[in-house]
Parts: sequence; structure tokens; C-alpha cells
Amino acid sequence: MAQNAQASPVTNISGQTQANQAGQYYGSPQLTQIPFPYMMNKPNFYGQGFIPPATPSPPPSSDILSSILERLNSVDKKLSQLDQIHQTVSGIVSRIDKIEQRMNSFETRMKELEKSCDFSGNMIENITKQQSEFDSTLKSTSNLQSREDSVIQHEHKLQAEITDLKCRSMRDNLLFFKIPEEQEEQCDKKILEFIETKLHVQNAKTEIKLHRAHRIGRYQPNQVRPIVAKFAYYPDKERVRRESKELKGTPFGISEQYQQEVMEARRRLVPIMKKARSEGKEAYLRIDKLYINKQVYKE
Repeated sequence: MAQNAQASPVTNISGQTQANQAGQYYGSPQLTQIPFPYMMNKPNFYGQGFIPPATPSPPPSSDILSSILERLNSVDKKLSQLDQIHQTVSGIVSRIDKIEQRMNSFETRMKELEKSCDFSGNMIENITKQQSEFDSTLKSTSNLQSREDSVIQHEHKLQAEITDLKCRSMRDNLLFFKIPEEQEEQCDKKILEFIETKLHVQNAKTEIKLHRAHRIGRYQPNQVRPIVAKFAYYPDKERVRRESKELKGTPFGISEQYQQEVMEARRRLVPIMKKARSEGKEAYLRIDKLYINKQVYKE
């Protein structure tokens, strides 16, 4: 009962006791005049003239479901987008893996190519060296070939000079064929007598002088060796050669003497000369060359 007696003054809004208690709580002269229930968050009693705040009414259940469904749809869309992003990322990762594999393959091939290039470079260097050696050898060979050609040309020139000298040394000689051969014969007297009797050259024994006369070749019983006679004067030799036409129809013969090479060339050219003459062409032999219509015949 004592507690109820003490609490009744608190619930009296206009009482003095409530004001005093408020002043005791807050310790401020300004707050002693404010009723205590207004100082609390929630008043215990509602007096005259006080309007309590309106309590919001709960939303209907259909709106809550719609909101939840919208949120779920939005989540589904985001999940599907995440799935697409995941697939895209997976494809990109796969492509990156393939690119990395190709890059590794390229690196391996590049290393192999570098090794191959190093090997090829060494081979090229060796080939270049061999080519240089071959070029120098070829150059030396070319020089040798050039020198050999020069030597051959010089040899041909010397051979031509030797042939010319031999021909000059034989230019005063004549060969007499089919003159009977006897033992211990004097060939010079036999030739002078042959010239006087067979060629009808008067006073040949006294007017024509021979340096020497002898038979050529080895003696064979069944053959008559020709006699070579060297005249002291070239005009006498030419006079006898021109008179050799008197021997036509006889077994005897006269010709100029040439060395073996020239004689072989003349043997090849004589049939061609005779054929050209049969065709009415002008043809003649001069040493080892045949002239047809004043042009040198080339075999």
C-alpha cells in the first residue's frame, strides 16, 4: 500500500509531486516544468488532446509474392548471364591454352630452325670456301689451258716453220721414178744421161750441174727405189720439171720432193684436183694446198 501511495503522484500529470520528481531526475530547472510522460519514448497513458502516430498497415500477401518472384526472376537472369560468362571464359581459356601450345610449338620449331640455320651457315661457309678453292683451281686450270693453247699454237707455228724450212731445203730436188737399179751405179751420171736421152734436153751432161743424187729407201729385190737429185741451180731444176711431159706414156716419172706430211696431204688432194679439172675448173697443187678457181680448198 505504501508503494501504491507513492506511485499515485507520478501518474498525476498536474500534481506538484510529479514535477519535483522530474526535477530530481534531470537536475535542470527548465525540465522540471515538463511532464514526465512526455520525456519517455512511449507514454504509459494517453491524455486529453494527444493523437498517437498512425501504425502502418501490413502489405497484402500477393504483393509480397510478386516482389519475391521478380527478385527470383532477376536472380535467374543473373545466373544465366553468369553461365554464359562462364562458358565464354571457358572458351577463352581453351583458346589461350591452344595458343600457348602453338606458341610452345613455334618456340620449339624456332630453336630447331636456329640450329638448322647454324648448321646451314656452317655448310654455306664450307661450300663458299670450296667454291673459292674451286674458282681458284678453275682459274689456274684456265690459265693452264690458256698456256697450253698458247704452247699448241706455238708448236703449230714451229711445225709450220720447220715444214717450210724442209720444203725450202727440198725446193731444188726432183724425184725420178722407175729408173732401173744396178749395183755400184753412179746416180748423178745416170740422172744426167736420163735427162738428155729421155727428156731430150741437149747438153745436159755438160750444162746441168747436180750437187748430189742417190736412191732413197731400203733396198728390196723386187722394187725399184726412186732417185732424188739435188740441182745446183733452181732454173735447171725447173727446166727439167717442165720437160717431164715428155715421159707421158712411159713407165718413168718425175715429181718434186716434199717431206712425209706434205706428201700425205698431196696424196689426199690429187684425186680432188683431178675431179675439179674434169669439171672444167682451174685446179693445181702448191706444196700441200689445193687451189680450185684460185680459192684454197678446205677439207
